[in-house]
Amino acid sequence: MSKPIAMGIAAVVALGVAYEALDVYDVVPGPLTRSAAAAAPVPEPGKTRVGPSVAPPTPASAKPLAASDGPEQVPAKVRAQVAAAMKKSDLAKKLGIEVLDAKTGQVLLQRNENAAMTPASVTKLLSAWVVANTLDLEKPLTTKVVNGASAGRIVLVAGGDTALNPGKGDPDHVNGHAGLADLAAQVATSLKKAGTTKVSVGVDTSYAPGPLTAKHWDPGVVAAGYTARIAQLGLSTERATDPARPTPVDPVASTQKAFVKALVEQGIHATPGAHVTAGKDAKTLGKVDSSPLLDVLGNALQASDNAMIESLTRQAAFHKGVGGSTADVTAFVEKTLKDAGFNMRGVKLADVSGLSDGTTIPPRVLADVLLSGTSGKNKPFAEVLTRLSVGGYNGTLDNRFLQPSNRSAAGDVRAKTGSLTDVASLAGTVLTKDDRVLVFAIISNAAKSWGPYGTRAAIDDFVAALQKCGCSE
Repeated sequence: MSKPIAMGIAAVVALGVAYEALDVYDVVPGPLTRSAAAAAPVPEPGKTRVGPSVAPPTPASAKPLAASDGPEQVPAKVRAQVAAAMKKSDLAKKLGIEVLDAKTGQVLLQRNENAAMTPASVTKLLSAWVVANTLDLEKPLTTKVVNGASAGRIVLVAGGDTALNPGKGDPDHVNGHAGLADLAAQVATSLKKAGTTKVSVGVDTSYAPGPLTAKHWDPGVVAAGYTARIAQLGLSTERATDPARPTPVDPVASTQKAFVKALVEQGIHATPGAHVTAGKDAKTLGKVDSSPLLDVLGNALQASDNAMIESLTRQAAFHKGVGGSTADVTAFVEKTLKDAGFNMRGVKLADVSGLSDGTTIPPRVLADVLLSGTSGKNKPFAEVLTRLSVGGYNGTLDNRFLQPSNRSAAGDVRAKTGSLTDVASLAGTVLTKDDRVLVFAIISNAAKSWGPYGTRAAIDDFVAALQKCGCSE
């Protein structure tokens, strides 16, 4: 083989491997990406229908699953229905599955359900449960500016919103809902009324403090922009994107700089100041609110935003007096779920987003957590489940369930995805053809196929087989 040809082949292989790495982390378009061609927008659950689907289960005093009252499924018939899908070679031998009736909790199918498996981003479901049951989902995240300790000093106070629009807020979207230009206009008006036109803008990060990255995150993954840093202030334009681009090393400093610029545009001579702690009785000069936390959390889940999930979970821990280190926050999540009655055997969290190596979660735990919402036993998490991505339509499922072998399930699946180089997972709900909601959790580790390309499709085929179930008596 000639040297030029050998070099060309090596380059192609290297490019392919690099592309796979980007694709696995949902960065570039392709079979593994989270962003394909735009699909029709999905209306908010409960307000209208998506294709053949009905609204996902929501708790109600008389009928926990009012939206799905089809007949109960027979376990033996369910197993027969999915038998062929489970035999596909693209599903690894190390495969864990649990399928439950979403209303009664009846076990319909199990395989290695107690095995401690690498879950990838379905980890976020556990974190979301804890956030939903610790913080008030109806309240927004508030970013405010107050007077500083001396004349000519003001303080930008972090309140957990990491999706601030550098310009005006966009009331129709979660990302960029609150705007720094709006905040600057309020502050400039207050300052001018007091006869102040020159200020130093400090920043208060005493709310839910912690490190910029999870302890076990790969520095290369962070530096490349596959995830943003963890903070309690951030810009809507500087979240991890597809395709990836480096995100700010310090999101707080970047937000502070953007706010200073917005003040200058309002006629205030502003310069960045130091990190300070605002006085408890400091006068508020202006404030802006995010969307309600439910929508923020839903946006983080749909985008599989590692930094935002880490930030929100850290806020929940802070609310309970827990520190912001990776060890503190992961222990908080595990303890909160255990105290709520979940059997946490086999669970080990290396972070709360699923990006780190070392996390293990059995499929049974994921299914049990989902069941708490679908059965109506846990109202906050039931609300969160309505915000999961819809197969074939939005979020990280926008380009899933579009193949001939599985497109029948498009619109009927709401789930959280998970992808790492040797991991493919999916956990959520599926509506069967006879109008019964099922909970499912499936994790495939160490698949035979090159990367999780084939494994993802095989998982979608399995869930589509569940959707086709007319498995009642």
